[in-house]
Amino acid sequence: MLSIRAMFSTDAMRALWTDASVYAAMLRFEAALAHTQAGLGMIPPAAAESIQAVCARPQAFDWAAISAEARKAGTAAIPFIKALKQEVARLAPAHAACVHYGSTSQDVCETALALQTRAALRLVHAQLLDLGDALAALAAAHRRTPMLARTLMQPAAPVSFGWKAAGWLDALARCAAALRDAGEASRVIQFGGSNGACSALGPQGQDLAAGVAAMLGLRATAIAWQSARDRLARLGNELALCCAMLGKIGRDISLLMQSEVGEAFEPEGAGRGGSSAMPHKRNPMASMHMIDAALRAPPLALALVSDMNAEQERGLGSWPNALPLLADLFMLLDNSLSMAVETLRGLRVSPAAMRANLARQHGVIHSESLGMLLGRELGADTGRRIVDALCRQALETGVDLDELVLRHPEVNGRISAARIAQACSVERCLDAADTQCAAVLAQWSVRRADLRAHTLGADDSLP
Repeated sequence: MLSIRAMFSTDAMRALWTDASVYAAMLRFEAALAHTQAGLGMIPPAAAESIQAVCARPQAFDWAAISAEARKAGTAAIPFIKALKQEVARLAPAHAACVHYGSTSQDVCETALALQTRAALRLVHAQLLDLGDALAALAAAHRRTPMLARTLMQPAAPVSFGWKAAGWLDALARCAAALRDAGEASRVIQFGGSNGACSALGPQGQDLAAGVAAMLGLRATAIAWQSARDRLARLGNELALCCAMLGKIGRDISLLMQSEVGEAFEPEGAGRGGSSAMPHKRNPMASMHMIDAALRAPPLALALVSDMNAEQERGLGSWPNALPLLADLFMLLDNSLSMAVETLRGLRVSPAAMRANLARQHGVIHSESLGMLLGRELGADTGRRIVDALCRQALETGVDLDELVLRHPEVNGRISAARIAQACSVERCLDAADTQCAAVLAQWSVRRADLRAHTLGADDSLP
């Protein structure tokens, strides 16, 4: 259903994977192929001009009809080339024989896929940069906003919300860099002719591949890769890892939004996150999208990995799967990113709720540092026995742990109040978190510049 796909993808990314867009990339390949072949003396210049003229008129083709034929042919290339030859024949009958000269179905389809993934990566990289900037802003603004850490879903020693955002940012920076590298590795032309070795074209085959690649903004390879699927598998895996990374952020935000926690909230808006039955509800809609992508992307990436055992020089029907698999992966990631950017830019943080949740713990969240202090002064076993008993007492009576420790007969007079206060200090925890937060923010400045330099073209003007 188109409505289902629209629900889980953005208009901009979806537009890249329409029939018309994919076939336009195939036309670009055929136009570049003819132009380069004419320059190498392989076809008459007049034939190249006819082919290029037809390729410049995508409106002349019935893409729906061609797609319908593709199901029977097993690949879109066969009805596509047939239609292209027919259009060239209408313009100049003698030139139709020069269409797709020396090439094969996988050449045009895989090279078009490389062009589409390059365009899709532009959208994704821009969103990754936006999200990184949003996370960096949160990390900087809340470097000393104390909150509970939670391990195994239970309260742990305090951190800052800025530290939490810095952890998200650190993971995003790694995933963005790995995706950039995988995308760059897949920015290659596929050209090998019927058997992969350009046998019909002879020594000029590699020159032809290099020329076509240059025209399309791709790179040539030392050998055709139609049965070596590792580049696409690696790209798919990095797309899935980015989705999983965003799913972690979405999961955390959805937990912070629970009414029992109430520490951070997705931005509000008309029609956003409502309930059809319960008007009071404020559902974590963006987090749902991020978690959904994290769940659905890994099996798609696994399918691309499974295609790496393609038979001999061309796999039996498996290689056409790359296009729909990568299209879905890109749409899931782009949708998740758009939700994440909107959410993190407008995230409403409640420091008051964070402080209240800390206070409800009555200091037991400092049991680790307090136990280390008592263990050094009184012995490990004695220190642990005292802290264990007093933690239970603090939660039962509502008296803070540091007060109970000060009054304990085995501690009173042996360890100063100042040292106990330091062991139970939120500021001590914030100092430790702030050091790491500062390091991540400094790294992002460098990584951001590096990502921008590698992912934006000369014609881009992103800030």
